[in-house]
Amino acid sequence: MDNKDNYFKSEEFKDILHRYEEAENSGRYEYLGSDELTDIAEYYYNLGKNKESRSTLDYAIGLHPGAAMPLVFRGRMALIDDHDLEKAKMYVNQITDQLNLDCLYLHAEIMIAENNSEGADRFLHDKIECIDEDDVPDYILDIAMMFMDYNLPDKAQEWLERSDETDLMDYRETKARIAFARGDYKQSEMIFEQLLDEDPYSGRYWNSLASTQFMSNRINDSITSSEYSIAINPNDEDALLNKANGLFSLGNYVEAAKYYERLGKLCPKEGTAELFIGNCLLNTGKAEEALAHYQKALQLMDKNNVYTIEGLQCLAFTYSQLGMTDKAMEAIDMALQQKGVNENEIMVVRGHILLEHGSIKEAIECFVKALRATAFSHEIFFRIAISVFDCGYPKIAYRMFKAYTEIHDQPGDEGLAYLAACCARMNKKEEYLKYLKQACERNPLEARKIFADDFPIGMDPKDYYDYEVSKNTVNGNDDR
Repeated sequence: MDNKDNYFKSEEFKDILHRYEEAENSGRYEYLGSDELTDIAEYYYNLGKNKESRSTLDYAIGLHPGAAMPLVFRGRMALIDDHDLEKAKMYVNQITDQLNLDCLYLHAEIMIAENNSEGADRFLHDKIECIDEDDVPDYILDIAMMFMDYNLPDKAQEWLERSDETDLMDYRETKARIAFARGDYKQSEMIFEQLLDEDPYSGRYWNSLASTQFMSNRINDSITSSEYSIAINPNDEDALLNKANGLFSLGNYVEAAKYYERLGKLCPKEGTAELFIGNCLLNTGKAEEALAHYQKALQLMDKNNVYTIEGLQCLAFTYSQLGMTDKAMEAIDMALQQKGVNENEIMVVRGHILLEHGSIKEAIECFVKALRATAFSHEIFFRIAISVFDCGYPKIAYRMFKAYTEIHDQPGDEGLAYLAACCARMNKKEEYLKYLKQACERNPLEARKIFADDFPIGMDPKDYYDYEVSKNTVNGNDDR
């Protein structure tokens, strides 16, 4: 179990929390240190009690002007939760000791949020000479971990290489996270398994292991790791999400929805769970029910949430399935107004909806516009091919996927599963088996996504080819 969780369950912390809450409820004054109050605020924050967390931090800041811990926490809330850079700067600049390590980290985080990771790197490097020599080892490792928190594995690796504390669990965890970010799931999994040997009650390690197993297409193992984490903490949001994603990937949409619902109860003010529940319902043919969940998701989501554009696309597809084309186009128009939207991707979605409803000429115009705007991007070409396939034009999609896969022929590349599916629809049995086998070897995640409904639930994609061959043999059609 993580150290902070252990502390929050300790009698020492429970006594501090009781004194604070008793004093607050009775209107009495209770002097507590800035660190103690910050711990209480973090405890509230972890429980989703953001209002109480902020109130406690504001009280700590008023009681201890210039103290680093409450100001850093308040600054991070402004930066991460409120997306308010100016407010974050206001808090960090109030800290008396500007060489406090957490103060330095927050300055750097603000720079990263301003898309200035190089400036953050230089700033942190320049401060090494200013801090206490005894703090340098922790400083270096903390920075490596911070850069990984912002998904900057190259920067994280540079700082990790400066550390000689290779036996520390934080060092090894950061090394595993870097490996994961770089797609080296085998190394990442190996390290997390070693960490779990030493700390089998760490939900964070189990969740990370589940993620590496999922990306390695070992979905059942990923679900099992998630279940260990849930056993440790039934309200672990990451564990519930991981298990739900695993079940969804296996095509078990009904069970997946149950875990998304549990996640939604823990995060009622967020729209992510509602979006995923909608996806489950849509995949089980319940478009009208899915629509209600997508609408609720969009009501809950902040405009800065990365899922907002995805939610609007899901809404558009669902309206389209229900024959509500005008509503679908309204959702597309809303998506185009979102911050950071990829207009060409949305143009492909517009073309998809038009094609789905027989407006072939208008659909082609959208597709051509997106291709020209991106200098005939392979990614856009691939998205168009998927739309053509989904809208019932397998012969055209076949030619598109065949051209795409001839260029993209490396392990992990997409397209072969779609090409195999085109062959299946066109009754090209020999080519179907050929591309099915290649798809399951090259990109099993895509193969599962496309063919999950055509094979027994839970079957590993590596077994799809042999299963299909044996089925054909039994039926007297050995087309190998």
